[in-house]
This record gives sequence, C-alpha cells and structure tokens, in this order.
Amino acid sequence: MMWQRDVDLVVPLWQGGDDVRVAQGASALARLVPSAGGSRLHVSVTDGPREKVDKVRNLQVVADTLRQLRERVAHKAPVRVLTLGGDCLSDVAAAEHLAARHKGMVVYWVDAHADLNTPDSSPSGKAHGMGLRLLLGEGHPRLLGNGGPAVPHSHVTLVGTRDLDPGEEEFARSAGLEQVDPVQVIADPSGVVSPRPQGTPAYVHLDMDVCDPVDLPAVSCPSPQGPRAATVAQALAAIAAHHDVVGVGVCEYVPVIEHDTDRVRALLAALGLTGDQG
Repeated sequence: MMWQRDVDLVVPLWQGGDDVRVAQGASALARLVPSAGGSRLHVSVTDGPREKVDKVRNLQVVADTLRQLRERVAHKAPVRVLTLGGDCLSDVAAAEHLAARHKGMVVYWVDAHADLNTPDSSPSGKAHGMGLRLLLGEGHPRLLGNGGPAVPHSHVTLVGTRDLDPGEEEFARSAGLEQVDPVQVIADPSGVVSPRPQGTPAYVHLDMDVCDPVDLPAVSCPSPQGPRAATVAQALAAIAAHHDVVGVGVCEYVPVIEHDTDRVRALLAALGLTGDQG
C-alpha cells in the first residue's frame, strides 16, 4: 500500500555535506518514488560562497535553504510530508513542522551517523552532521528554527548508528538517547520499535549510508559494518507497521556510484513509497 501524504519536497541540498553528488540523488529518488495524491515541490538550492563561517562550511547557503524550506512548509501546512533530499539537512524543516503538528511524535534516525554535532564539536564543520542536534534545539543560531527543541531527547531512536565523533558519543550518552546498534538491527529488525507505544506518530529519517557499503555503496559517507539493505528494509517495515508514520526523509544517495537499484527500491517500498512489494 502506498503511503499517502500531502506534499513531497525534492530538496537537492548538497552544501551541508559539501558533496555535490547528492544533489543528483534527490532527483533520482524523485524518479523512483511516484507522487501519492499530494503536491510535489522542487525546491531550488542556489550556489553560495564555499567558505567556513563560524566553524560551519557553506553556512550562508545552508541557512538560506533552511529558511526557504521552513517558509514553504509553513505556507503549505501539511499533515504528512515526504522529503527526497540531497544531504541530511534536507528534511530538518519538515521534521520540525510535523513535530509541532503531531503531539508526541517520535523520531527514528536511521543513519550510520548520529548527526549530533554542533559547530564546536564537529571535526569537519559540515552541517549535514548537525541535523538531529538542530531538531533537539542546539546548534548555530542561523540554522536553528524559532520554536526551540522540536522533539525531546526521549522521543529519539538512533537506528544502525555506528560512526560517531567523540562529542556525539558524549552527548548521546548524557542525553540518554535510545540506540539500536547494527548488531541489534541484524539480530532483530522488528525490535527497533521497542519500547515505543503502538500507533504513536513517527518521523523516519533514512540516510542510505545506514546500509553496509558492501551491499549499497551509492552513498556519500560509507561506513562499514552495517546491516544489509534487506535487513534495514525489514526494520523500516516494522516502524511503518507499528506507528502512524507522518513524515519520511530520504537522503545522502549518490546514484552515479555503481550499485543495485533494487536495493534502493526495497528500502523505499518498506516505507510505502513505491508500488513494489519490498
């Protein structure tokens, strides 16, 4: 069954990770995912100065894009949103909006990386590693929304995460974030939803690099020792079956790298984004 939503956002933002290849990923995902009754908006991302400001690479264009996305989402006021993005900042605005709209929304951050950095903790200054921390209400003021933390720490589950910087590890531990590591995902894909109550509204952030790069190499930041794409698809299907999914963001796909597209389709099908059976 196709997942119904009000709007699809196609966001070829690449400056957050400073990897232009993921811009093509947003377009490729849009070709793989048919529209499901709502509108589809292609958001333009303009070039800007490629420089580090306040410890953040490409701060100006990233901040401008997030502002544009927040304005568009506020204007459309959707109940359910799909973001087909470039890098991991592409869906922050949609997740913020949905968290305000759906009381008690939980977030599944399905990603090899925690994206919990701030400008001070990030070794690279790449803003795509700061997305989840922004949702939790911390980060550069030009990247933050105006409403404070979008979700509380207790509503976040990291799924398949395995590549954390020291500052992220410390924050995740001190914040008590729920974590389902790759070994746990492989052992019991359906266990990712425990202990979340059934029927809770949920947001799913899917970074393709959660999959082991041997199985799915077409990603911007490959990280070894992850679950296979089929296993990740099982985990995503479990989330979709257990929760009322109100938002999905898919990102960090690099289609120019040779790979088996059927594995990408399986991930999308697990969330009801294609007509395939998964």
